[in-house]
Amino acid sequence: MGTFLVYILKSAVCLAMFYLFYRLLLSKETFHRFNRMALLGVMLLSCLLPLVKVTVEQASPVNAQVMSMEDLLLMYQWNSEAVVVEEGSRPFHWQEVLVLVYFAGLFFVIVRHLWSLGRMLYLIRHSRCERLDNDIRLVVHRRKLAPFSWMRYIVISETDLKESGHHILVHEMAHIHYCHSWDLLLAEACAWLQWFNPAIWLLKQELQNIHEYEADEEVLRQGINAKEYQMLLIKKAVGARLYSIANSFNHSSLKKRITMMIRKKSNPWARA
Repeated sequence: MGTFLVYILKSAVCLAMFYLFYRLLLSKETFHRFNRMALLGVMLLSCLLPLVKVTVEQASPVNAQVMSMEDLLLMYQWNSEAVVVEEGSRPFHWQEVLVLVYFAGLFFVIVRHLWSLGRMLYLIRHSRCERLDNDIRLVVHRRKLAPFSWMRYIVISETDLKESGHHILVHEMAHIHYCHSWDLLLAEACAWLQWFNPAIWLLKQELQNIHEYEADEEVLRQGINAKEYQMLLIKKAVGARLYSIANSFNHSSLKKRITMMIRKKSNPWARA
């Protein structure tokens, strides 16, 4: 268990450092596809880099500090076996408390995710469903929820479908076309393991923002009037969002989305 804790902590440090560099260098650029790949790469690298072992001839002061912290966590593995426990008593190990707290948090976020998924699937199953092009399913309901998409499903209320159906469907179909739901599943799985790390929640928020930028860009590319579409976003900004694992139409800061639509395209060399 000590080895697992060391891996999780190393992964958390990598994730926080990479996300910080992203915020400083890329977050304000208009390379939505590139930024999306960068954030996905951050999650994957943060999971893989702690598994890489680097050997040096002489440890630096920083390396020595890290190694001493690792030893404290790894002692949990052999301490529990080496210490002879007297009858009726049991030694206290702070590592055990750390493990219990970690798995309690892990259990909570998994249950919350499954609860959200169950509510969403219940709504889809108990609503009117129609088949659109490319095997996309349109789910129409009567509740006051913001339109959203998940996998091959677009979920929208009857009122939204009648008032602004075309604009919303183009937006949500862009989410499906770009496979944004798979990104959110990966981010959610990473958030399970890194639930204590603020960087993963900020990264997930940033990833969802990029999803909206990509979908908004596709809407404008389809020839829909920008001012008309922006007014629709303002109108729908107050709708309820209940499903964290879905791409909601009114997700993200309205100001950020409108600013990104009118922002001048970044210089291609900024990717370097």
